[in-house]
Amino acid sequence: MLMTPFYQFFPDLADTETKVITVQDIVFLPAGEYGFIDFYCDQVDCDCRRVYILVLSPATGSKVWATINYGWEDLKFYQGWLVNEQHALTCKGPSLLPFTEQTPFAPALLQLFEFLISDPAYIQCLKKHYELFKTALRDNHKLEMRRKGKQKKLRRRLK
Repeated sequence: MLMTPFYQFFPDLADTETKVITVQDIVFLPAGEYGFIDFYCDQVDCDCRRVYILVLSPATGSKVWATINYGWEDLKFYQGWLVNEQHALTCKGPSLLPFTEQTPFAPALLQLFEFLISDPAYIQCLKKHYELFKTALRDNHKLEMRRKGKQKKLRRRLK
């Protein structure tokens, strides 16, 4: 499963709806701006209902400060979707994504993300991005399948 940034399909919307927090005078996190960039699963038939958030800072370019997993459904949904109970537990709610490189500041950034999702409007924004992303993914897949079908027909006629 590959995760693809929302901005790949919707750059203008991502530009206006990506959460950016400016931090000043916090002991556990360097001062600066932190962008919470949302990524979604690019498998057409997957309905995982979760997002990966990569936390970046303009001051450090492409350096990933934290990678956060957030699944907004209840545990029962993920238990039905996944066979492994431990995987279901890691999918639900916010957590630092296991097996990814995290900075020492990742736990503090996870706390900031938990603060962000205390606003139901932000959760709705992530869900909307998920639906838009999945719809665009399916539409692109349908176009690709039609194109391949037309190429097949053309090859048969040319034989």
